[in-house]
Amino acid sequence: MLIPFVFGSHERMKDLERRVGSIARSGLPVLIEGATGTGKEALAELLHELSGLRGGVTRVLCRKSGPLSVPGVSMMDAPRDLSDIYRDTPGTIFLKNVHLLSPSAQEQLMEALDYEAVSRDAARTPATRLVSSATEPLAPLVKKRELSAALYHRLSVYRISLPPLRERREDIPEIFAHMVRQAANGSAASPPVTPRLLDALLAYDWPGNFRELQNIARTYVIVAHDEEAITELNHRTRLEPRPMPPSENRSLKELVRGASQKLESEIILEALAKHHWNRRRAALALQISYRSLLYKMKSCNLRIEPQTAPEGR
Repeated sequence: MLIPFVFGSHERMKDLERRVGSIARSGLPVLIEGATGTGKEALAELLHELSGLRGGVTRVLCRKSGPLSVPGVSMMDAPRDLSDIYRDTPGTIFLKNVHLLSPSAQEQLMEALDYEAVSRDAARTPATRLVSSATEPLAPLVKKRELSAALYHRLSVYRISLPPLRERREDIPEIFAHMVRQAANGSAASPPVTPRLLDALLAYDWPGNFRELQNIARTYVIVAHDEEAITELNHRTRLEPRPMPPSENRSLKELVRGASQKLESEIILEALAKHHWNRRRAALALQISYRSLLYKMKSCNLRIEPQTAPEGR
């Protein structure tokens, strides 16, 4: 099931929301860059829906080697190459992971684009529109000559960069509530998002972005209890690798400080999970003051905003 595209209140997303209609109707090729799970395919669907083009969205999975893959189409019935797909498919062609496009497929696509530019009437909106996605920036690939510069400029007439979920935390409450309703199929019995669960959602870094958030929403609808979801998020936080600067550029003192802070963060998270994210009780269990716990949570980049309900002593 495709994750619906949600703009939210992040400044970059609000700006995109203001311009998405004109981008869609322009018919220009669009390149969508962003980490895995940031909503690139959902945005491609939205661009097609607003474009007014006939036909649907044809997804093409790009590969470094071997034939291109068109989901839902058998290998025997699949077009011979990318130029065939472009010429014979009305609507929107969504090139997923275009950074993996092989040299031969790049040549095929350039051939099709050149043919279309020469043959069509410039005043007519093209019947086929290209939307591409990439999980890594394409400009470095052009510099390394792994991607044709001419093709890059043809694909990125309009470029959109989607931020990861950790950079738009203000949108998580709205997005999660929407996903919970969706997972419950619109049922009025869908569980409410509790303040404790919201704290845990906002404290987590979401390396899997929307897909990971959707998995948590689906699980929450099934178990209908925030404790299990919070425990799972705390467990994922402990397992999540954190980038560290190269050790050769750091002193022993800095290395020890970093390891100590990581261990302290894990202990605090375990105490919070054990006491259902009640910070006052966690502070008592750790035998430190409530103010010290808040300070340590802040230094470990853990969420410290007060909860809606008052905490017991």
